[in-house]
Amino acid sequence: MTNKQLNDIEIIEYFIPEQLKYIQITEEDKKKFLEYSEQGLHKPDEKKRDGFNTLVWGKRWRGRSMEMWEEGILEGSVPFRSLLGGQSPKEIIPRNIVDFIKKEMFKGHSKDNIESTYREVLKYWSWWRKLIYRLNKNWA
Repeated sequence: MTNKQLNDIEIIEYFIPEQLKYIQITEEDKKKFLEYSEQGLHKPDEKKRDGFNTLVWGKRWRGRSMEMWEEGILEGSVPFRSLLGGQSPKEIIPRNIVDFIKKEMFKGHSKDNIESTYREVLKYWSWWRKLIYRLNKNWA
């Protein structure tokens, strides 16, 4: 598998964390999914719960998530900051997911805004972590 293919699967897995608790995705499932996704081979079966069908469902869910986030941003109920992990340092999303969002959301027209907001989130939580560390160190 190429790095691009591995990244695509990793991004899909990011959007289906609950399913991954119950379904093991094997290398064979990933290979089958890539053949389905890139070449149209294999037919998914929504009734079957296996790694291949989970990845197919995850790809759909990834697209739906992007649509919902775009809608939320346009109506003002989902600010970029909270989407990118502005609520907690535990919620900061991985870099490859940010790059995917930049490319896909609003067809890439908001990529600069997304990038600058992500940098602000990282900077804010970095400062916050340093403060907590200093406070804990002084109280110890």
